[in-house]
Amino acid sequence: MIKRQTTINRIFKISGIGLHTGREVNLEFLPRREFGIAFVHKSTPIPARYDMVADTRLSTQIASNGSSVSTIEHLMAAFYFSGITNCLVYIDGPEVPILDGSAWEFYQGMWKAGVYEFPENGVYLKVQRPVEVRNNDSWVRIKPLNTLDITMSIEFRQPVGKQKKRVTDVENAFSIINSRTFTLQEEIEAIQKAGLAKGGSLDNAVVIGADDVINPHGLRYKKELVNHKILDLIGDFYTSGYRILGKVEANKTGHYLNNLLLRELFSDPENYTIY
Repeated sequence: MIKRQTTINRIFKISGIGLHTGREVNLEFLPRREFGIAFVHKSTPIPARYDMVADTRLSTQIASNGSSVSTIEHLMAAFYFSGITNCLVYIDGPEVPILDGSAWEFYQGMWKAGVYEFPENGVYLKVQRPVEVRNNDSWVRIKPLNTLDITMSIEFRQPVGKQKKRVTDVENAFSIINSRTFTLQEEIEAIQKAGLAKGGSLDNAVVIGADDVINPHGLRYKKELVNHKILDLIGDFYTSGYRILGKVEANKTGHYLNNLLLRELFSDPENYTIY
């Protein structure tokens, strides 16, 4: 369990293709003493914080002073799993690269860079009162608990159907880290007509066909799809700036509701305690 603020022990770089832009993007990770994760794009620092989120369609995008960075959720999840609380990420494009569609390669880079610990704490947010947000039959709620406990339910057409998973030891749930993003085959054309998913391929996303997964090697885990929704939620929740402690229950949630829950949580200081 992380006790204090941390940063990476040395600089490292990662490059890859943006899922939606299809452009090559280069990231440089720098140690940071100041608390929090921040991106620097076009010389503009953008805190990776819930109140900087500007768009949640198909990914989580943060923006400030005319600059924006999208698809940050997998990278933010990697920071969570690596125990990194403070870091600067220089990025030369508008979108974090998709890599293999999971958080695994980001996590590996951080693990190799190592962790440097500061004496300061203040890295945990403990939920004190229940908070819930809804949108039709989609919802996400969080209740007081001394650890992070996540139960996620999803529902898509067959062959996915309904899937549900509970993770009680989230900090060590490594099957979540390398579960990939996914889409239904019939949605790809509409997404591409909207000018998105230009960098999408079977190398960085699971595609659900009419009868089965069409990726040559299938799924990495039986519940990879619900795993990935948990990964997205962890990444989105880490834009709180803290490691959240609470019992999370979510049904068909996405980036919009994940962000809305944080805004509702922070709307009243009585909802939480920082330590």
